[in-house]
Amino acid sequence: MLKRVVPFYTAEIINRIVIEGTTVIDQPDDLVEVGKGRSAVVFKFPGEQKVLKVFFPAFLHLAEQEAAIYRELDNSAYYPQLFEEGEGYLILEYLEGITFYDCLVSGVKITEEMLRLVDEALNYARGKGLNPSDTHLQNVMLLHNGGVRVIDVVRFRQAKICTHWEDLKYAYYKYYLKPYFPKKYPKWVMETIIWLYRNRWIKIKNRK
Repeated sequence: MLKRVVPFYTAEIINRIVIEGTTVIDQPDDLVEVGKGRSAVVFKFPGEQKVLKVFFPAFLHLAEQEAAIYRELDNSAYYPQLFEEGEGYLILEYLEGITFYDCLVSGVKITEEMLRLVDEALNYARGKGLNPSDTHLQNVMLLHNGGVRVIDVVRFRQAKICTHWEDLKYAYYKYYLKPYFPKKYPKWVMETIIWLYRNRWIKIKNRK
């Protein structure tokens, strides 16, 4: 059973984190920020293989929702393990690796096997009655041991159909696998492509 009462150690850390909007104003010196998204920021605990996911003030309610989804996923190896939940925060397993986004920035080859493992993870979630959503380059990780994990499940209950992952797979097979197609991109190129896609300037047609 996950703890709903905030332990003293965690409460002390949470109380020292100051967030305004989506900006971290202050935090304990020993916490290292390792990720940031639209609704939360993630810190690594010193000396532990755990991270603290703190939701921004406008999204505190999502902590309980995401914790419930992790419980439904039942500590599957496709996803990080949930250790603890509390008001506006989660404590999750720390995964050593890089996101698929970072693979493209650093030139690490994304293989068909990596895509297959993501498909397995998403199909596992569907088998649990969930609707995998918002699965994009920054929400999928390649671990140092070669494994693959999906790391953000907070939107796995939304009703609408999300095509992010299918669009990425289409682009992968249509363009990325071509021998002449570059496998490494500067961040500004990646951010430009993402902005164009999100604003519907890039549309994926003939998706399989």
